[in-house]
Amino acid sequence: MSERARIIDELLRNDIVVESEAVEIIMERGGLNYIPELVKKFGKCCVIRVEDLVHSKEKSPHDISENKKSSEKSEREKSGIKAVMNVKAEKSLYDIPVTSGTSRRKERDEYDWDFKVLLNAEISEPASGGVDDFVAYFNDRYRRLARIIRNRIEIRNEVSIANLISATNEVSIIGIVSDVRVSKRGTLLFTLEDPTGSVNCIYPQGDFLINDEVVGVIGRYSEERNVFYVKEIVRGGFSHKKSPPLAEHPVSAVIISDIHIGSKMFLKNRWEKFLQWLKKGDDGASTVKYLLVGGDLVDGIGIYPNQEEELEIDDIYAQYESLATYFEDIPDSIKIIVIPGNHDMVRNTEPQPPLPSEIRKMFNGYVEFLSNPSVFLIHGYKFLMYHGASLNDLVEIIPQMNYQRIDDLMKFMLETRHLVPLYGGKVPIAPLPRDYLAIDIVPDVFITGHVHAYSYANYHGVHLINASTWQAQTKYQKMMNFNPDPCKVAVLDFHKNAIRKLQF
Repeated sequence: MSERARIIDELLRNDIVVESEAVEIIMERGGLNYIPELVKKFGKCCVIRVEDLVHSKEKSPHDISENKKSSEKSEREKSGIKAVMNVKAEKSLYDIPVTSGTSRRKERDEYDWDFKVLLNAEISEPASGGVDDFVAYFNDRYRRLARIIRNRIEIRNEVSIANLISATNEVSIIGIVSDVRVSKRGTLLFTLEDPTGSVNCIYPQGDFLINDEVVGVIGRYSEERNVFYVKEIVRGGFSHKKSPPLAEHPVSAVIISDIHIGSKMFLKNRWEKFLQWLKKGDDGASTVKYLLVGGDLVDGIGIYPNQEEELEIDDIYAQYESLATYFEDIPDSIKIIVIPGNHDMVRNTEPQPPLPSEIRKMFNGYVEFLSNPSVFLIHGYKFLMYHGASLNDLVEIIPQMNYQRIDDLMKFMLETRHLVPLYGGKVPIAPLPRDYLAIDIVPDVFITGHVHAYSYANYHGVHLINASTWQAQTKYQKMMNFNPDPCKVAVLDFHKNAIRKLQF
């Protein structure tokens, strides 16, 4: 690990978030040896900017804190939306929070929550975007998915591509797909690559593949033509999943997404009706112990063309403050679990880290801030929650697919065992050493959002839920001929292993 990475890790252990350029100043002042002095001056659980360090020798920590608040407020008031956009643009891979916000609630044990995080993409060492980073990323993708495909009963006599030349019988190979095309006769042509080499493949049956997914193929190799003739394509997939044991007592989780606080199209009355349902405890609400929110908590700033014309709140910090106020109305007995989406104040590249600490501190209730995607356990049920930006890519590249078939798109992700199988589409992916978008764990509940429509299906024992929105149609959506399906809520009953839909 580099000195820079060690410094960042030590800062994060003290709950200190810094601007990227501030790390350089810390290194100049002694690196790791300077951090104790930094903690003494600024304290823990803080955000330190370059200007704080530049003037830190001249002013007390109290003065710095007050001046920083005054400066930030002045800049936001003076520059309006542009200032907020700049704050969002300055977010780097170093701005990754590690703890939840302050809580006024009772100790979590008093509410008997049964919750455990299995995967939370909090990355302390960023990728530089060099060739080595991309090689490491795709190698990890290959290793994870090849291990899954290798366990399929169809895969027999597996060989590496480099050893195909010695194969005389039918064999299997596993690799990453590239250069997919279809001949005039409907034959599928593609290249398959593993760590040992690549080979051109021909599949006369004409199945469907997309670039960058990892598959196994069964067939025969022609040394004379240097072509692998494919008989069958095998994806990772999974067999029918056995349901977890039922909860002994009635307990349930509510699943929503895309609240979009700050938008003029935010359906405030219907949202408040939903909150009243939670508070009153009628119609099954008394069993709700968990609220899962699948991203796009706020509308953000500068996300789509002319968005500023449709903002009720044009400061992203104020948007989160409004959300925090709404969350205060949720009963203390309900644990809130949130991930970010493409409208939230995190980087656009996936995986997206949890919301930054400066936002998390606004929430007094016990809220669990996780990454997009994340995997967690509730009462023995494994949840995979992903905001779902890749749904837009999959709609365009999978034949005969549309937004009325969201559950089919989710099934495809599970079959490929990857949330964003296509690299280089509309969803930017960070080339990290680990592929957090690979579906290593088959969930019991798979949640997406993003497309502002509700859908539910059960696929081989897995609950597939695309959560609805709390925003009416925007002008941009109208221009794109997209009609949202708002204010629908999924309720998962752990006592019955059943999903019901509520409309608010």
